[in-house]
Amino acid sequence: MNRPPLRISVVIPARNEAALIGSTVGSVLQARDRYREARRDGGSVEVIVVDNASDDGTAAALARHAAECGVRVATCAPRGAARARNHGARLASGRALVFLDADTRLPPGALVRIAELVDEQGYEAGITRLGALDGGRRARCWWAFWNAVRRLPLPRAKAMPACMFCTREVFDEFGPFDERVAIGEEWPILAGLYRARPRRFVYDRAIMALSSGRRMELQRFGYTRTFARYVWAVLSFRGRVTYPDNIRSTARAATPGD
Repeated sequence: MNRPPLRISVVIPARNEAALIGSTVGSVLQARDRYREARRDGGSVEVIVVDNASDDGTAAALARHAAECGVRVATCAPRGAARARNHGARLASGRALVFLDADTRLPPGALVRIAELVDEQGYEAGITRLGALDGGRRARCWWAFWNAVRRLPLPRAKAMPACMFCTREVFDEFGPFDERVAIGEEWPILAGLYRARPRRFVYDRAIMALSSGRRMELQRFGYTRTFARYVWAVLSFRGRVTYPDNIRSTARAATPGD
């Protein structure tokens, strides 16, 4: 029996992301257009941005995309990226769910590739490579390090929700995101599937999303401090509970193609 055309839902949580949300959504719209061009079977893409109690210009930045480009903007008053992602997933109608951070740019061919992985190769969830959207040599080394870590055959190494995807069935089976924590909230889904059905999980290095390193760049000893937080999160549940979210870029928002 043939499966219906693949509908993809892209969910983006956003809190005080006025500087970068426009370029992030713009990159998703480019990927959506590429998907529509490549898929002749009626496959479609919906884009859901969840405004997570922003008090800057995020809502205004989203208004144009909602009016002109069919982006759905939802609100989630309780703070926390996990809560916002779960809220977006509840609203989503796609058979494949793509979760993208508000400071991460999706490459144009990413949705086409994810559709191939899900529909043609049978993967149920996966992550992509991450690269530096900003910063210099330290930022490039940072993401190269984490890209190498995620190749380790360990469930918790198959992580980072900056750019990840899963089927609706997997989200319902292993999810939702853990709303108790601020680090590793994706582990129930990604590590859960990797433990249960490792051959259905993919770390696809053909896709490289570009993510901001502002949390490391804009604070003293930022890379060292952030690395220490991740280590603590792996070793102790207490290390996963809190994570500073008040560092936001004030630079000009990059646009796709810069």
